[in-house]
Amino acid sequence: MAELTFAQSERRSFLVPGLRALATLVAAFFVFSHFFPSAAIEVQHVRTNLLPTHTVYKSQSIVLGPDQAQDVLFVATTVRVENKLRMPISLDGFTLTMLNPEGAELTARAIQKQDLASVELSFPALRPLTGVPLLPETSIAPGQSVEGTLLFSLQAPQAVWNTRKSAAVRIDLYHQPSASVPIP
Repeated sequence: MAELTFAQSERRSFLVPGLRALATLVAAFFVFSHFFPSAAIEVQHVRTNLLPTHTVYKSQSIVLGPDQAQDVLFVATTVRVENKLRMPISLDGFTLTMLNPEGAELTARAIQKQDLASVELSFPALRPLTGVPLLPETSIAPGQSVEGTLLFSLQAPQAVWNTRKSAAVRIDLYHQPSASVPIP
């Protein structure tokens, strides 16, 4: 019968596998933080100007009926969009959402570039309010910012705007989540 020995074989050091595992975790963290950054874009409200309009459509015939009036409120909001990502972003669209005093939601899309000239021609008082327009398809490089004015048209009198519960502008981006900024 062979003699029993209780000698243990030499143990390997866990230093090399531990360092490999740590290096793998660090590399995975950097890859994850590059493709899924925590900071996206920052939107700041700069100013908002209003232009209330009241248009009366006169009718001189019995067929058309009595005179009709229409209230349109133009909201010119200037915003600054800062790209904090490591990749360029492109702006897709802009939406104004307002809650009136009764809690009903009014929404309006920004007036498009091709319609802006005709709206300014119809309402010349808008020209000084619009400034430099912020347009869809605007591309913002990493670490850069852009500032521009968005023009919205609401079918409401200015009294509804003055007594609103809240208002916010949502900025839609290509391949990124939307961002919004409240209008004070």
